[in-house]
Amino acid sequence: MLLVASVGNTTIRLAGFEDGDQPAFVERLAVGEVEGLSVPEGQFEGLVLGSVNPTAGARVRRWAAEGPKCPVFELRAELPIPMPILCESPERVGVDRVANAIALHKHTGRGGIAVDFGSAISLAVVSPAGEFLGGAIAPGMAMSARALHTDTALLPLVDPRPPRDSIGRDTEEAISAGLLWGLAGLADRLIEHLAGPWPGAPVVATGGDATRLVPHCRRVSTIIPHLTLQGLREAYLRRQRQ
Repeated sequence: MLLVASVGNTTIRLAGFEDGDQPAFVERLAVGEVEGLSVPEGQFEGLVLGSVNPTAGARVRRWAAEGPKCPVFELRAELPIPMPILCESPERVGVDRVANAIALHKHTGRGGIAVDFGSAISLAVVSPAGEFLGGAIAPGMAMSARALHTDTALLPLVDPRPPRDSIGRDTEEAISAGLLWGLAGLADRLIEHLAGPWPGAPVVATGGDATRLVPHCRRVSTIIPHLTLQGLREAYLRRQRQ
């Protein structure tokens, strides 16, 4: 079994892959709970790590050495990125976006756009030739909700729910409408702009807020829950084939 870990700003997702693209298990924990990670008994080929949080990523490395006792292959460190990154500063592109791009290219075979509805809404554009071209990044739903609450005197912190009709009838519904419909519209507009050279480019979504936002999007219909984890695994497999 191959272990794969995606370490974000707020959560860690750990998966185990055997045969096929679907993980045998997925565990999700807050970044402060690394010591709570657990895996089934058995032998592990290694741990493929993609981290945008250096402190939490280092703790996952220590956990791998002390727990499953397997080698760690971190994207960009032990594991070079098996995809051309055609950006001005390739080393600064987040490995989560790169992993999404790798998985998207494998899924479609012809590039497209991956939208990650996580702490931030990040879009990764992949050319038909399998090149990472760049994309866009915007605040995610939880971040936007916190900003409305902390940067104003009276607005409450809201966990967005679809309003009862097309007009928010109280403050909470108005905030929910702004967040759900506004961020879905933002994603649609970014996709429209980024897909300019390829109007029919496939679009796939992932991330913790995908199931809440995609129903309100016009340009996104396909959700792949484990896209980032699958991309990290694919990066490892591509290097093994070389």
